Amino acid sequence: MRNSILIIGAGAAGLMAARKLSAAGHPVTLLEANDRIGGRIHSIQPPGFIKPIEAGAEFIHGRLSLTMQLLKEFGGTYHRMTGKMIRVKDGQWHEQEEFVEGWDELIHRMAGLQTDLTLADFLQRYFHEEKYAVLRQSVQRFAEGFDVADIHQVSVLGLRDEWKHEDEEQFRIAGGYQQLTEYLQHACTANGCVIHTSCIVKTIRWQEGHVEAITADGKTFSAQQAIIAVPLGVLLADSSHSTAVSFEPAIDAHCQAWQQIGYGTVLKVMLQFSTSFWQEYDKEIGFLFSEEVIPTWWTNLPDAPTLLTGWIGGPPATRFKAIDETTIIEQALQSLANIFSITSDKLRSLLTASYVARWQTNEFCLGAYSFNKLFTTEARTLLNEPVENTLYFAGEAFYDGINGGTVEAALQSGEQVSKLIS
Repeated sequence: MRNSILIIGAGAAGLMAARKLSAAGHPVTLLEANDRIGGRIHSIQPPGFIKPIEAGAEFIHGRLSLTMQLLKEFGGTYHRMTGKMIRVKDGQWHEQEEFVEGWDELIHRMAGLQTDLTLADFLQRYFHEEKYAVLRQSVQRFAEGFDVADIHQVSVLGLRDEWKHEDEEQFRIAGGYQQLTEYLQHACTANGCVIHTSCIVKTIRWQEGHVEAITADGKTFSAQQAIIAVPLGVLLADSSHSTAVSFEPAIDAHCQAWQQIGYGTVLKVMLQFSTSFWQEYDKEIGFLFSEEVIPTWWTNLPDAPTLLTGWIGGPPATRFKAIDETTIIEQALQSLANIFSITSDKLRSLLTASYVARWQTNEFCLGAYSFNKLFTTEARTLLNEPVENTLYFAGEAFYDGINGGTVEAALQSGEQVSKLIS
């Protein structure tokens, strides 16, 4: 009989590990704190929306092997993100050049860097002159917006390794990303895996060869080994948070290690209108970059032609933590009004549905996704080794590769940890 396995967290990593291990004959029990599976993949269709929207993960960043393999397995369809990248500044629209002036010099300087620095220190050391002011601003916005990173914490070597592998192709899954996690869920249950939702694990009590997961409502689940696949934000949370997890006995070295991984946040605002008014300005808009309160927007052609999605990532997103949703939507409308030089009243009259996703206030993840800090590589080395062949960790934050912060990273991590056990 194969060892019994507890998996804490039914996001992409937990589901992938559960599928692999249950297929290999392990008795697997999957415990999820939320009332649904999927984690930071969350395809929904709130009232008023014509088609599903992505509150969480939305894009496939290139032809990523494991994601594409799963899509092929269940017959999922996807389409390439098209359209122009447009920058709007001072009311002027310009098709976005691939990179701003000085970017090649920046990449060259990054390539020659021998000792890691935070991005803030790197820019101060090598690009502090006034002639680089626009470059500094652009680099900070990219690191915050794309990597949800704090420039005072993020590793330059980490950014270098990621940016040089950026794939120009971006894809969306027709009908929603959640089809992928639902496919994994069905595969798990077909293999005999037992899944419990609304099951908040508060304490993991362990000794070599035995684990007990004790829930907020007093239930106890036991197995010989456990995979902890909760988001990094939950591991970083103090005991005041409803979903925080404690370990008995403590695993201090691992607690210190996950402090060495960055974890950013995101605000997404989905606005559906009665008409694609932006096509009057340009019929091929893909992404809009601006200096507004909600700076980044994208269209959703061809699936939802009247939907615009606003995005703000990293430290700038934290100021929305205590702002009510009505105010956020008003600020989003005003941002669009400024971009398109029309009144917010006009936009409000065209608005048919809206939704705000704030991942930092979601108790089940407490943030969006990870980024590399100065000692993240060393931390991941420790975290990817089992604790006495009993406790294992999985998730996008623990993935060590070029696709950090993505669903692919979570899937790869889940698959990798399953190999350590099987």
